[in-house]
Amino acid sequence: MVNLRVCALECEALRGLLQERAAQCLVLDCRSFFSFNAAHIRGSCNVRLSTIVRRRAKGALALEHVVPNEELRARLRQGLVHTVVLLDERSADLELPKRDSTLLLALGTLCREARGARICFLKGEWRRERPGSRRRGGGTAVAPFLGLCSPPGRAALTRRLSVPSAGGYEAFSSACSELCTKPAAPTGLSLPLSASSAPGSADSGCSSCGTPLYDQGGPVEILPFLYLGSAYHASRKDMLDALGITALINVSANCPNHFEGHYQYKSIPVEDNHKADISSWFNEAIDFIDSVKNDGGRVFVHCQAGISRSATICLAYLMRTNRVKLDEAFEFVKQRRSIISPNFSFMGQLLQFESQVLAPNCSAEAGSPAMSVLDRGASTTTVFNFPVSIPVHTSSSALSYLQSPITTSPSC
Repeated sequence: MVNLRVCALECEALRGLLQERAAQCLVLDCRSFFSFNAAHIRGSCNVRLSTIVRRRAKGALALEHVVPNEELRARLRQGLVHTVVLLDERSADLELPKRDSTLLLALGTLCREARGARICFLKGEWRRERPGSRRRGGGTAVAPFLGLCSPPGRAALTRRLSVPSAGGYEAFSSACSELCTKPAAPTGLSLPLSASSAPGSADSGCSSCGTPLYDQGGPVEILPFLYLGSAYHASRKDMLDALGITALINVSANCPNHFEGHYQYKSIPVEDNHKADISSWFNEAIDFIDSVKNDGGRVFVHCQAGISRSATICLAYLMRTNRVKLDEAFEFVKQRRSIISPNFSFMGQLLQFESQVLAPNCSAEAGSPAMSVLDRGASTTTVFNFPVSIPVHTSSSALSYLQSPITTSPSC
């Protein structure tokens, strides 16, 4: 049964609210991480709940899971947010989402903990049913704009003669496209490949950082503050400056840091082989990226070819900060840089990291999703189904028997 505190909001009403009182409105997008990053309402926040968190919540989800941003939570609890609007992909009625869906779990939490704000659901448009037809499950009477839900009566009977069309983001993006982001597909930079023609670039005679034939584009954007590419890209100051890069993570043992006087560097000296323990650097790399992001900067992550080691670091970052599974993060990065291919040992370590990120322990699930240091002590066996099945162990020595059939970049 729908909580009477939840009001239905039409797309045009949300448009007016965002244009007139955006500072007092919080829009929570309950779609998947990838759908949200593909396009979303400007200024909205993505609500992401892992499968385990949803299963164990049992209707008692903490506000920290729904609104992980501490500043936003504080504003919500202080009564500075007048209206909270939740939406999913296309649900036009609160009877449509599953009981354990992110949307309904978030609604339940907000109704308990955000008592000073009006909680709204972005609904669909209504259309009349044909005479003689009946809407399965009845209907819910709602006020058209920010008011309390209508009491049962004639209005409720009138609603039962109508059925909703698509709602959620699908309806809003169609009706109010100017308030939604529509990013173009990430592409590499179209700059000259010859280092000698690019002022400020590293010496073109650097044999260790020559341009790979399969990597003649530029760095790709993973997130607005995170870029991925090769050692050659790292030797091109013009490329880095064009992207607004302020810091680099060099995931190799031998590739030089060409411009230490201009950028902040973080070195992760690992080789691209099945014996390397790259997971021991995950938290340090993630904290470095977050620190640069919080300072308003941008990070470029590279190894030799931008295929295995640097891609692994980017995957780990997405998994922990967005609490997504490895296969989801992999597909997200691969859409932007199609040649990524971490070796099998790195994939095994990422799978172990996934189990820690999504369910580190019960207390972490009950508290804030912004995790501190992850526990690496527990031994876990996981079946990897993208694209092969391998056992995953904790220590790098236990991974030493794994051979990588993937041909990655040569050592730098």
